[in-house]
Amino acid sequence: MTNAKQIKQVFGPLAAQYNDLKQIGSHYLWLLPVRHVALRVLIDRSSHKDFCTPRWTMLETFIPGSDLMTSIGHSGYLHRPASSRVVEWIWSDPTMIEDLLSVIATVALPRLRAIDSLPAFWTVYSDGTDIKVPQWPEMRLIFHIALGDLDAARALYETLEPELRENRYPNLPWIQGRRRMVLSVAEPLLAGDRAALATILHGWEADNVRGTKLEPYWERTPFPLEAASA
Repeated sequence: MTNAKQIKQVFGPLAAQYNDLKQIGSHYLWLLPVRHVALRVLIDRSSHKDFCTPRWTMLETFIPGSDLMTSIGHSGYLHRPASSRVVEWIWSDPTMIEDLLSVIATVALPRLRAIDSLPAFWTVYSDGTDIKVPQWPEMRLIFHIALGDLDAARALYETLEPELRENRYPNLPWIQGRRRMVLSVAEPLLAGDRAALATILHGWEADNVRGTKLEPYWERTPFPLEAASA
């Protein structure tokens, strides 16, 4: 299994080279500051001590209950250069670290740095390439609220409202979680109360960040929802 010393051989030089990178946790290199989207490089461990799986990852910070320190979120695999004689990322290969430093610098970081706003993050899902728009309707509803598109959010709420009102699955915790999330925003959403919605989203984000190792690097910023109401 990949160990902390091996990961440090990759993340250490990158953090020294770029002042907006920091290793936080055992296997994530974070792009700072942390705002509405956590942007990271992950060196994922495998059951085999000689293999690892590097990825770029993105995780929304404002969805209630998200574990920002452990959840991978939305990710893509990083592949070795075409010129490499080895296909897999193998620690025993003497060229592996040099290749990985290069791929992170030329592939992962430019991609992550391009996600410089919540609309840019949303566009990644809408372009029909690597990743699809989040499939859970309640997640899309919260995204539409954060982006300030209350009409789209209300349309989704109307499809969810019968199930939520009737509470059809009282004994399923994950359904109760999504029910609480949607009902928390229902009243201000229907009333068009952007200030109240922003307060809820900021509260969820703060709950996810505070008390974690990320808190010193978190920057509270407005949602597009708030700019739309200005």
